[in-house]
Amino acid sequence: MNFHRLPLFLLLPALVACGAQDPAAGEDANGEEEAVKPRALVTVGTVQTDTLTDVLRLNAVSAFPAKDALRATTTGYVLPPAPVVGQQVRAGQTVFTIQTKESKVLHLDKLTGDPRLKFSGIIQIKTARNGVLASVDKLPGDYVQDGEQLGVTYDKSRFGFILDVPVTQLRFVHPGQACRILLPDGRALPGRVAEVLPTADVSTQTQRYTVRPIGPIPELPENLAVQIELNRTEPRRASTLPRTAVLTDETQTQFWVMRLLNDTTAVKVPVTVGTQDKDNIEIKAPSFSAKDKILLSGNFGLGDTAAVKVTR
Repeated sequence: MNFHRLPLFLLLPALVACGAQDPAAGEDANGEEEAVKPRALVTVGTVQTDTLTDVLRLNAVSAFPAKDALRATTTGYVLPPAPVVGQQVRAGQTVFTIQTKESKVLHLDKLTGDPRLKFSGIIQIKTARNGVLASVDKLPGDYVQDGEQLGVTYDKSRFGFILDVPVTQLRFVHPGQACRILLPDGRALPGRVAEVLPTADVSTQTQRYTVRPIGPIPELPENLAVQIELNRTEPRRASTLPRTAVLTDETQTQFWVMRLLNDTTAVKVPVTVGTQDKDNIEIKAPSFSAKDKILLSGNFGLGDTAAVKVTR
């Protein structure tokens, strides 16, 4: 076929089809698609100046260090009624009653109307101070020997907490120091370090202290695990960021934040952290200005330079 003799209107469709399949045009379209990248949705904030205190947190357990053992003062039988564990007792209150075996045999308790008989054989065992009945070792009808333990009462006025302080932290703890007692249910009680016991645990290398609550004390059991907070430093002013703004590696040796470079780009900035509390972290270096925008959320997993979109 001779193409030179073909009419012009037949050649135009062929030229248009060739232009539609131009590979250069396809590359431009793909490049435009690659330029459109997804952006992370983030929120931003600025560094704040807060009052911080370096806090030492240690574990402690509740305890009744003063216990009174109620003992039989004669040989005989325990009489009803039976006391109940947990019962509140007052100083001078009768908790156990014992009848001597001679009184039981001779029924002396029924002859007390005789003026010549001054001993009925009924012995009352009373508490020395206010407290709580911690244990009941003998029940009505039991035969007991002189000096045998009948029960134990806790002295409520001596209730406190046993605090074990590592020897490396002893310089931060001293008798008379104010502290906070954090209960498992979220309540916090004011307290004070009371005494230091003159012994140390060989295996754990800890020094034992007692901590006393200040003010009203809720009803708490013995051996309740709590946390004690003590201030290691005086309150001071420091630059802080929320915990969510500060990122770290798996070993928690390197820390960084993501700073907004412009409206759509965030960059990684290494930081040196200081004192931390449950909400904020001190930023010791670098020194950020009030105009620096720091990513507060949406920052996890972002690279050194990331495309972002700020949300309200």
